[in-house]
Amino acid sequence: MKKKLRLSLIVLLIVFSLLISSTVLAQEEDRFGGTLNTAFQMSVAHLDTDNSTDSMISAMMNHVYEGLFEFDENLNLTPHLAASYEIKENGLVYDVKLREDVRMHNGELMDADDVVASFRRWLEINNGGQLVAPHFDEIEKLDQYNIRFKFEEVYAPFLNILASPVSNQKFVVRAEEVIDEFGTDVIDRHVGTGPYKYEEWVPDQKLVLTRFEDYTPSPREGSFFAGERIPYLDKIVFNFIPDAQVRVSGVQTGQFHFAEEVPRDQYQIFKMDQNIKNVIIYPDRMSMLIFNNAEAPFDNKYARQAIAYALDFEELGYAMIGDPQFWRLESALHEKGNPWHVSDAGAGIYGVYDPEKAKQLLERAGYDGQPLVILSGQDNQMERQGAIAIQDQLEKIGIDVELQLFDRPTVVERRAKKEGWHMHLSPFIKVVPDPQIHQGWTGTNKWITNWDSKDSRQMDQIFAEMLREVDYEQRYKIVERMQAELWDSVPYFNILDYSRLHIRRTELKNFQAGWQPFFWNTYLE
Repeated sequence: MKKKLRLSLIVLLIVFSLLISSTVLAQEEDRFGGTLNTAFQMSVAHLDTDNSTDSMISAMMNHVYEGLFEFDENLNLTPHLAASYEIKENGLVYDVKLREDVRMHNGELMDADDVVASFRRWLEINNGGQLVAPHFDEIEKLDQYNIRFKFEEVYAPFLNILASPVSNQKFVVRAEEVIDEFGTDVIDRHVGTGPYKYEEWVPDQKLVLTRFEDYTPSPREGSFFAGERIPYLDKIVFNFIPDAQVRVSGVQTGQFHFAEEVPRDQYQIFKMDQNIKNVIIYPDRMSMLIFNNAEAPFDNKYARQAIAYALDFEELGYAMIGDPQFWRLESALHEKGNPWHVSDAGAGIYGVYDPEKAKQLLERAGYDGQPLVILSGQDNQMERQGAIAIQDQLEKIGIDVELQLFDRPTVVERRAKKEGWHMHLSPFIKVVPDPQIHQGWTGTNKWITNWDSKDSRQMDQIFAEMLREVDYEQRYKIVERMQAELWDSVPYFNILDYSRLHIRRTELKNFQAGWQPFFWNTYLE
């Protein structure tokens, strides 16, 4: 009797398990299908991420192309098209084993030839590749699924640069046949390994991607850009809609399922709409105040320090962005949770509103009362409102300020000159995977700061040490020094971090907010 009872229970458990499994499979199957219509704010010139710094290209083509390595939601480096890797010879050699089952959009299996061709092109024309190139020796195909990267000298951030989400840095794998066809020219025939494949691009109107039926997902658990990517959607349409209110109306009426960069002052309206969900991006952007270090008075660091003390950052937050849920005071270049975050960056100067100290520092710098020119954009709220508020605060302590607001192309043209401006307000992307990336902006004559002094050469030395140090703990100590030096010499500084607002329809499920929107693992209910 007991044996029969046990047998009956076992049978019931098996039946129950099968019912649960079939229900889960049915639910999973129900997620497939549908066309996702999105509204993005601007079109792009082309779709070749190696040939552009446009973040919109990266956001869209991340669905088509994948990297050897990707970052998860905590910015942990994760093998993706790579199966595994090993660092040898004290950081001079990287052996990478590829996944052997990855199908490309042309029907062929991805192998070492595709990776080698893609990497050589990346090294030659991509900004990330050009950071690596001066230190690199050669890439070697060991066999069909094994590759060796060899360096002439240690380059500590190599893997982080390969996976970098920063536009025109990330390395992605393209079909060798496409590289052979286009070389370094702009590619307009796209063959990758991603969950969606290129279908149609109508300039200034839309990009259409369709599900890659033979997609081979990573065996790792999905987390942001890393791990499993499931293409539930039949099709993704990226519509280019410059007018913000048209994007908003499209989501409200159901024409679009997602719209990027909508007005933050409509947040409460969206919140009351049961068909819409607000998407606040964090981490997202920094509002960076940049000095022209080649022109008096800001060729003297005490004048630059003076401006930090002269500004009320909290008041600027309300003026520049408004609702405090969209901004936060943050002195560090890397956000909380980022492995390179320095919690006490700027201690004693960041957020210390002290107009009297500002006046003393200006006097120490020999400031003669000349008008100071703030150059900023008029099309972006943060830049326009921020520049106006900074002018107001500086004039309160007796500084004569001239405000020059222009469209983006004019701003870019004028800030490239070494004269004619003193301060410039600019957005920076907050999320960077490695502090070495700031070397492109920070140091002697880097980017637009025109910084050339004993302090800038000290910063050059700090980045040189950081470049060679592969141990995380030791490298972090160098990053702490870098942040301390930045706040002492202040060639530029972050006023605050702020967030953009996107909106989505409630029927778009499993969407994860990120600095670049992505739609694998999402589905339409």
